[in-house]
Parts: sequence; C-alpha cells; structure tokens
Amino acid sequence: MFCPKCGKEITDGSKFCKHCGCKIKPKDSPNANNTAGTSSVASAPASNDEKNKKIIIGVLIAAIVILAIVFVGFSTGLFNGDSGSADNVQTSQPAASTSSKPVSLGSFPVSEAPDLAQAIKNSGGNFPVSFKSLSLSKSQCLYILSKAITEIGSGHPDATISVGNPDYASHPSGRDSSQSIARENYVDMSSRFSSWIERNGYVPNYVGIYTGGVADISPSRMLDICVSILIDYGKTHNLPDSINV
Repeated sequence: MFCPKCGKEITDGSKFCKHCGCKIKPKDSPNANNTAGTSSVASAPASNDEKNKKIIIGVLIAAIVILAIVFVGFSTGLFNGDSGSADNVQTSQPAASTSSKPVSLGSFPVSEAPDLAQAIKNSGGNFPVSFKSLSLSKSQCLYILSKAITEIGSGHPDATISVGNPDYASHPSGRDSSQSIARENYVDMSSRFSSWIERNGYVPNYVGIYTGGVADISPSRMLDICVSILIDYGKTHNLPDSINV
C-alpha cells in the first residue's frame, strides 16, 4: 500500500507512514460494505411501503370528505339553488278528480246539466237523447235543464234533480220574438217553467219571459235557451249576464 500523503510505499496495515508520519486510515472491509449495502437495500422497500400506506390513507380520507360534502349539499338543497325557505318547498298535490258523478232519473246532478245541454245540441234536435246510461225524452230534458238553471241561479250548483216522466205540451205555442233576456229574468222564467212541470206533470204550452200567462216563449225555444245558457255555464262556471233569443 502507499501513503496517501507522500505516496511512498508502506507496509500493509500500517497506522502511520514511516516516511512522513501521516496517520493512515484503515480501509473498510468488503464484508462491512456488503452488510451496509444489504441493510440499505432491505430498508428501502419497507420505507416505500410506509409511504404508500400513508398515500392510500390520505386518498381515502379525502374521498370520504368529498362524499360527505356532496351529500350535505344535495340534502340541504345547496346544489339546487334552494335556500331552504318554505316558499321554495313544493309539495305534491293530489290530482283533481275528473270522474263524472253517477246519473239517474231519481238523482240527476245539476253539475251534469252542461254536458247534457251539449249532448242535446249535438243530437240536432232528435229525441230521445242518450246521456250516460239514460235515454231522455224532450220533456225530461226541458225539465232537467230549466230546473238546473233554477238551482244554479239560487246558489245550489251541487243539488240533484229528481226527474219524472212528464208529458210534452199538448198545444205548444209562443211568439218567440227576438230579444235579450237578462239573467234574473231567464232564471225566474226557468223557475216558473220547471215548477209548472212539477205541479202538473206535463210541459206548458208556453212561458212568459217576465210573468206567467203570456205566450212569449214556446217549449222548443225554451229548450234552445236552456241549452245555450248551460253550455256557456259549463265553460265559465258562471251564468251569462243575458241571453239572446
């Protein structure tokens, strides 16, 4: 071996150079180097495993936090633009029933009269008229419609009508002059017309617009008037202010 300072050859294992007196450091043994290297290499995988575990745990924690934020956001309406006030809360409402009421001669709902009026108009004046399960004569239709107008005008749109089997007028007549009839007058006229049928069991030959005993309106024209009034009522749920005849 050689002195690292003066470069002269010295005996292997010397602690000092015999030429210059420099202290000689002992060289590491090959076994020591191999042991250190092995230890370093062996510890490297263990260190990497610890780092990987920490990374995985960190990712899991972050995912849990994000999911919690999303859940809270949707449950409180934060992501839906919902401030949580009562004004923004929508409650489901039951659908309105569109089923019609059962009809019979013994109990005919006033609420069905507009549909009957439309059926009469669609029939083109041909009787009997088929309506629901009923086959109605002209006399029965006159009574139902005039009575329905009377009930509606009296504030009883949910009433029912007991329909008999009245005869038709024996000598129908009436001037049927063209004019406009105000609501209070045609409601009164309908009341007198239906009351006559109830008392006598048949359709009157005519009806007065403003008073009884005057041949103003024939039964056929009365039917046309009632049909027009009730079709209009079915659309607006209000009796028209007047009707032209």
